[in-house]
Amino acid sequence: MAAAQDMNRRSFLRSTMLGGAGVTLMGTPVWEAAAQMVSGTTMQQVNGVGLDDPTLVQLSINENPLGASQRAIEAVAGKMFGMNRYTMHDRLEEALAAHHGVDVESVVLGVGSSEILLTATLAAFWNNPGNAVTAFPSYRSIPRTAEELGQAVKKVPLTGDWQMDLDAMAAAVDGNTRIVSICNPNNPTGQILDAAKLERTIRAMPKDVIVCVDEAYIQFVDDPDYPSMIPLTKEVENLLISRTFSKAYGLGGMRVGYGIAHPALLERMQRFSIGMLNKNTLSTVAALAALDDQEHVRRSVESTRQGKAFLYEELEAMGYSPIRTQTIFVTVEVGPNVNTLIDRLWEKKVYVRQAFDMEGFMRISVGLPRENEAFISAFKRERSAL
Repeated sequence: MAAAQDMNRRSFLRSTMLGGAGVTLMGTPVWEAAAQMVSGTTMQQVNGVGLDDPTLVQLSINENPLGASQRAIEAVAGKMFGMNRYTMHDRLEEALAAHHGVDVESVVLGVGSSEILLTATLAAFWNNPGNAVTAFPSYRSIPRTAEELGQAVKKVPLTGDWQMDLDAMAAAVDGNTRIVSICNPNNPTGQILDAAKLERTIRAMPKDVIVCVDEAYIQFVDDPDYPSMIPLTKEVENLLISRTFSKAYGLGGMRVGYGIAHPALLERMQRFSIGMLNKNTLSTVAALAALDDQEHVRRSVESTRQGKAFLYEELEAMGYSPIRTQTIFVTVEVGPNVNTLIDRLWEKKVYVRQAFDMEGFMRISVGLPRENEAFISAFKRERSAL
């Protein structure tokens, strides 16, 4: 019966995508790619996978240019007739617990890692005013929320080689500190911390301070043996690790994130979430399928590695010194005209952005080869025109 239903769904999708209702959309690369996936044929790479406008070069918000894995897409297609049903189960938490070797009670889902970071910050300052400690520049989520709550933020400058200064961050922690934000690898500089020193720093933090380590880009670290801090959550009760399906798994639009921590810390955070109702039926099946497709993650990482190598070489040939990153983006200093350059590139439908809190720096998300080439070509033209 299940097999028959599956065949009926596939038949419906094929007839919709390749016939009748799909006639006006056929010819667009994105629609053709989706149709090929569902029909089981080989998908051809297209410029701007997942974009409504396939001519747009979208390199500004750190998306996975390969898109989601075929397994995830097929899982969503197979569940589309269940969109009227709520997701009232813990299958994704159970899968994540098994994947990371932790108890299921130590896993919490979020609407992207954004919800994880938000609820951690709200929990830290609930009836408990004080300050947050963060590196600077670094990911803004926790410090921004702290400031919106009227709390002080201690911003510890990076070292001269763009590294977080863990000693200085530890020294900034005082009796009023409620949360410490550590983005590893860091955004927007793309640097990774020494794992042994990071662990020592975490262990030395006061037990009443929430220590959040954001590992959104950890799959892209050059060293495949670089350790996550997730195992440490079994010993350190004030440690939270935030993760996302938006980057290596290619599910940015599905908004699936998760946190791993001691159950007592998660209980504090869940006071500020909407609980089971933050689960999306299609997002859940997509994440489950994506988690089971680690080969797609490896392809995404390798594609990013090759794309970064190309961007490094081309930028250096133009006289720039891009920062070597351990993420899905390249950061490079282009000078005081950075905003003018970015504006001119946007006019040509090539989207990059200024690296936040880094004056004169541009951040380029790695795209498909033709997208990276389009950026370099447009960048050469626009900088020469200034």
